[in-house]
Amino acid sequence: MRKRIVLALLIGFFTITVCAKTGFVIKSIQIQGLQGIPKETVLSYLPVQVGHRIDTKQSTKIIEALYKTGFFEKINLFRKNGELIVQVEQRPIISNITVTGNKKIPTKNLMGVLKKLSVVLGEVLNPSVLEKIKASLEHQYVSLGDYNARVSIKTIKEPRNRVAVKIEISEGKAATIRQIKITGNNAFSEKELLKQFSLTTSGLFTFYTHRDEYSPEKLAKNLSTLRSYYMDRGYLKFTINSSQVSLSPDRQHVYVAIHITEGGQYKISGYAFTGHLILPKEKLAKLFLIKRGQVFSRKNVMFANHSIMRVLNDKGYANARVNIVPKINDKNKTVFLNVSITPGAQVYVRRITFSDNYKTNDNVLRRALLQLEGSLLSPEKIKESKRALRMLPSRNVRNVDVTTTPVRGVPNQVDLNFKVNEISTAQLKGGLGYSALDKLMVMGALTQNNVFGTGNTLSFSINHSQSSNSASLSYYNPYYTKSGIGRSFSVYGSQFDASDVSDISDYALSTYGASVGYDLRVSQDDSFQLGFGVENDILDIGSTPATEWANFVKRYGRHFYQIMLNGGWSHQGLDRTIFPTRGLMQSFNISASVPVSSNSLQYYKASYSANYYHPVYKNFIGELRGHVGYGNGYGKYSDLPFFKNFYSGGMGSVRGFSGNSLGPQDSSGNALGGNFKVDASAGLVFPNPISQNVRTTWFVDAGNVYDKVSLSRLRVSTGLEIDWFSPVGILNFSFSAPLRKYQGDDTNLFDFNIGASF
Repeated sequence: MRKRIVLALLIGFFTITVCAKTGFVIKSIQIQGLQGIPKETVLSYLPVQVGHRIDTKQSTKIIEALYKTGFFEKINLFRKNGELIVQVEQRPIISNITVTGNKKIPTKNLMGVLKKLSVVLGEVLNPSVLEKIKASLEHQYVSLGDYNARVSIKTIKEPRNRVAVKIEISEGKAATIRQIKITGNNAFSEKELLKQFSLTTSGLFTFYTHRDEYSPEKLAKNLSTLRSYYMDRGYLKFTINSSQVSLSPDRQHVYVAIHITEGGQYKISGYAFTGHLILPKEKLAKLFLIKRGQVFSRKNVMFANHSIMRVLNDKGYANARVNIVPKINDKNKTVFLNVSITPGAQVYVRRITFSDNYKTNDNVLRRALLQLEGSLLSPEKIKESKRALRMLPSRNVRNVDVTTTPVRGVPNQVDLNFKVNEISTAQLKGGLGYSALDKLMVMGALTQNNVFGTGNTLSFSINHSQSSNSASLSYYNPYYTKSGIGRSFSVYGSQFDASDVSDISDYALSTYGASVGYDLRVSQDDSFQLGFGVENDILDIGSTPATEWANFVKRYGRHFYQIMLNGGWSHQGLDRTIFPTRGLMQSFNISASVPVSSNSLQYYKASYSANYYHPVYKNFIGELRGHVGYGNGYGKYSDLPFFKNFYSGGMGSVRGFSGNSLGPQDSSGNALGGNFKVDASAGLVFPNPISQNVRTTWFVDAGNVYDKVSLSRLRVSTGLEIDWFSPVGILNFSFSAPLRKYQGDDTNLFDFNIGASF
């Protein structure tokens, strides 16, 4: 009824001077006032054609039809002899849309709102839509808790019946929470319940965390968290009766009142497995992990469901269903769980294919898979296969998508396609860097991690700094054997001059060698390393050496060559390589020289290192790091050769002390290093809501180097480290101060590493 009244008013607004009561026969039709719209388009909308009789009723239908197109502001009909003249005034075409003043909502999202209302470039502007746009945008800001946002929409006329739409937004400050009140709670205190909320009242750090800024979405999420808190503690009948939000008169603050009914606490009276169980009840019970008499927990029930589903899926029952139905006894406040299992048929993988692997051979990808052709379909093995492809030694797979396609006519078989997103593995790198320890650093490297699509790696690198020069050439085949043993070859050479490094007693060492190594991966994250090689060391202690160096040369000489044996184990369990948030990475390495003549060194070195990350609260991350190294001589060598010593101090060990400055010193007060090194660090990583590319860590370091195994006189420091994953590489800055130092220690309050690649 309302539409009819509006349409009648519109038709009354438009001019109809077409015909008398008897009407006339249309001999021709003329359209006047068109700007850019083809005449044929308008004619296609008319309910009449040449030869039709037109009267007042038909005139009304013409105006209705043209008005519904939305193209026209005014429509007039005239008659000139037998010709029907349709005179129109077009609505303007949108030529430009600008949005200014928006920060909280991206322009892209605002444009999406406009598109839904047909306000896009090239479309006809309907003035009546502008108010809808204003109301819609203001509603978007209200949903963010910004009750003071204002939206102004202006239209600017342009030539050729075009118009520019200018949307100006004034974003007010989001309303902050002044009070959150919970009533109806008896089992838990209001303080305990509010700990579960991410929303909070304004406090000392809320200017940084923004947890005091209200929005309906945030409140809804917190109410869901509150409901889960009760449901996981047995309160099945828990309800949120109301959640009222009131604004202060100035619309700057919000008061939240939540009224709840807890209901009673329910316990598990028992459970039963029904359906086609597949697995023995004893094994199902171990997976279920819910015992009679326990307090009901929705989280535990969901976990039990997931555990059974995971085992069934891994046995090929890809379409299995596990439905846990609670039977509630309100009188006794108990819940009996009926676990219904419907496994369905086992599903096999018929064929596995790869797509978009333009740079890598199929067999390189296939050998990394845990899910095999002809075997039962396993979601867990598919998941691990995707991870294995992303962690290929060639590092050329960025992401993997898997498509499962049922085999037509065979209900229990599927085909899998692994679609890989490859990146270039050929790298020509140059680098410039600067550190407080090595000053200017220059590097160059040519690496091909996927030679001819084989997954093998060939690399050559050179490095230069104030104190050292080095070059190396290596080749690595990660699948030297079909069982997954990798083999590498390398040749290398280096020159080190301690006179160019502060705090280290002067000497120069040239080392040349070649080696072969084997890598045995025993799991997705663990591998063992074993290798051997030959090494040649040439020592120069200068004309005025330290007494310790002179004594060493007098006893053992300056030129050494020997066979080196190397072994190790590594575990890579971090969730990511850059800025990890959880997981453990650790490694153990040992190397020993085998004498081949009287000029051979006789020593061994072993080291263990670990890095551990774990979320501790909200977005705060705990970090633990530790390193222990020990070496010694054997045979005619009573000690570890001094140029194989460990050093400590500076970034990477004990910050707050100058690089390589800790430990025993020579008669000139320069560091000698030692055969035993220990350092550890505990840190707290702060959340950074501004950028994910910057990490700030508060740390406490401790460590030292000794000439015999000891933990005495440990140096301790504390400070802040800022790491920036910049477009030119990772930049590290630390500000630290010693907490425990001794006389003669060389401290360093600021340290940094700056590097760039091109």
